[in-house]
Amino acid sequence: MTVADKSKSVPTRVTYDKHNRLLKNGKPWFPIVFTPAPPPLGAKDAEGRDAVEVLAAGGVDGFRINHLDEPRGVEDCARYLDWFAKYGAYGFPYLAKLSVFDPNAPGRPESLRKVVERFKYHPAMAVWKTEDEPAWGKVPVSGLMDAYKYLKRIDPDHPAWMVHAPRDTVEILHEYCKACDITGLDIYPVSVPMGKHGHFPNKDISVVGDYAEWLNQAVDGKKPFFMILQVAFSGVTPPDNILVFPTFHQLRYMACQAIIKGARGLVFFGMPVALQGRDRDLGYDWTFWNEVLGPLLKEIKGSELNEALLAPGSALPLKVTGAPDIEFTVREVGPYAYILAAKREGSPATIKFAGDFLKGEAQVMFEGRKIPITGGVFTDRFGRNDVHVYKIRL
Repeated sequence: MTVADKSKSVPTRVTYDKHNRLLKNGKPWFPIVFTPAPPPLGAKDAEGRDAVEVLAAGGVDGFRINHLDEPRGVEDCARYLDWFAKYGAYGFPYLAKLSVFDPNAPGRPESLRKVVERFKYHPAMAVWKTEDEPAWGKVPVSGLMDAYKYLKRIDPDHPAWMVHAPRDTVEILHEYCKACDITGLDIYPVSVPMGKHGHFPNKDISVVGDYAEWLNQAVDGKKPFFMILQVAFSGVTPPDNILVFPTFHQLRYMACQAIIKGARGLVFFGMPVALQGRDRDLGYDWTFWNEVLGPLLKEIKGSELNEALLAPGSALPLKVTGAPDIEFTVREVGPYAYILAAKREGSPATIKFAGDFLKGEAQVMFEGRKIPITGGVFTDRFGRNDVHVYKIRL
């Protein structure tokens, strides 16, 4: 018996507010999701520790669970949700074909109902993932809409999340996004040559921000979106491709740029892809976790920056000059303002920040620096794809 079988109340309810912030049981939530979850059930890390325990302690909130439309999918989902619940993590079960109603598959509504009724009461159930990249796969919108409406009727407490490929047009995605509550897009620009994944002219890592803006247009800015960022993908898998992973500097930039552009959650894809050595035996890229993702999540989830990411965008007026490719967001938490600023691939530059609220000094988080503020102005140096996070007492 799973935890879900013991209760008929919904212990975990996920919604979103007017700022497109996800709310978990009414409280703002910025989820960090790994797709897929560690295989197999009960997997261990390189030191023999429980994989989900390690990842959850390191800032990972949730995991995608594979294919509920497959023969073993439902039973695997039950076991994975129980595993996540032990460590306060959440499931994002993949409904796959169950999220597309088709006259030629009349049993899908009943199959969807059985799955939803079984898991919607589970404390680790958070978000349903619908058919993957449906626009690129030319899945009929009508079938997605019919399933979405039915899903919302039988489970209004867990949103439907639809992920798109970096393809098609805003107009096409706009129609598909009507069949979801949360949308998302995967973009993996680090490859040899750069930018093999994606159809925009920009082939550098700043294309993440371009796609974030594009996706936000597809939902008219009225629904939350996640950006799915890379660990590894088929375009870097040997022998047909050169194996390359994002560096810490690259992934930190892509994550922060996505946040600046409005992402209300981040998803990381490819932990079981292109594994080498001991990681191949373990089935997950623990080397990348230890060297890149773990340190990144210490900043995003393991510091006070997390509270800033939960806040809505601030109305504090800030003028930023010195280069045309600086992007930023301002957040307020209690007596502090936080400025998250990132620079694209242009030449290094000294950037000027000006605003009446700027006083005292700017603490540069994670860098051990403080910059004096004079007359509502401070300056800092930015190189290619640099990110700086400033904390200022209001």
